[in-house]
This record gives sequence, structure tokens and C-alpha cells, in this order.
Amino acid sequence: MKDLDINDDKLRELISDIRAARSKPKMLKTLLEKYEKEFGPKAEKRVLEIIAENTEKMWAEIAEEREEERKDNSIQGILDTLWKSFEGVGGEFTVERTEESAQIHCTRCPMADTYRKIGKPEYGLIFHCSTDPHIVAGFNPDMEFKITKRLMTGDDCCDHYYRLTK
Repeated sequence: MKDLDINDDKLRELISDIRAARSKPKMLKTLLEKYEKEFGPKAEKRVLEIIAENTEKMWAEIAEEREEERKDNSIQGILDTLWKSFEGVGGEFTVERTEESAQIHCTRCPMADTYRKIGKPEYGLIFHCSTDPHIVAGFNPDMEFKITKRLMTGDDCCDHYYRLTK
């Protein structure tokens, strides 16, 4: 693990590059091959830690900006902030709402499409799907998140569920 500590900056940079290449299959495949060669499975735990840390920080900043703009960080807030932008890049989903919750059924995910196209959906789970609970934790710590199905693993949808706990 000491090698990982030495290469932490390099790993962080590679994670950033991989996440940015999510819509570029050829580049993504090359970057994932680099990740396998330079780090391999031994780095997975550290990758997940870095992604969690970065995601929660980024979404806490987004939440803070929304508060300054007098926008709430409710269920509707995450739908407006996260899901509208996801729709803008080709995501397809339906929303079932109650006053305190939302159930999303995502039937098309461009990231899942790309990772599955290059035959590396296991990396999609690590580098992209792993952000889901951390987005919520950063955006609103009083929001519960659950998911039981993922397009990345071959399910018919991703079933994101959000519920306010307070």
C-alpha cells in the first residue's frame, strides 16, 4: 500500500482523466488500460476513497451555492440540479414523486453505454456509479439514498430513490 501513497497524486490525476473521458470510448479504454497497468486491483479501495471525498466536497459546494441563491436542497433541488443536467447529456428516466421522496427509473445512461461498449462495466461501477451516495451526502445530509438496480450491471434500469429524513 505504501506504493499507492507515493503515487497518490498520479492516481488522483488518472481518476480525473478517466471520469472526464466518460463519453469518449477510445480514450476511456486507453486510460483504463493505463490504470490497470500502473495500479491494478490493489488501488480500488483508494480510488473509491478519493472519488467519495471529491464528490462529497463538490456537491457540498453546489448545495452551498444553491442556499446562497435561496434555492432549497430538497428532493426537488436534487432533481433540478442533478437530473436535469443528466437529461441534457442523453440520460433518460422517469420520476415518481411524493412530498418527501422521489423514485427515479433511469432507462438510459450514456456512461453505462460507454463502459459497456468498451467491455469494462466493472470500471463504470467504480469510477461513476460509486458517486451516487456521495452526491446525496454532499448535497443534503438529511436525504436518504437507495439503489438496488444498475444499468451498468445489465439491469433494466437504475432505480435511484431519494427520501428526506427530516
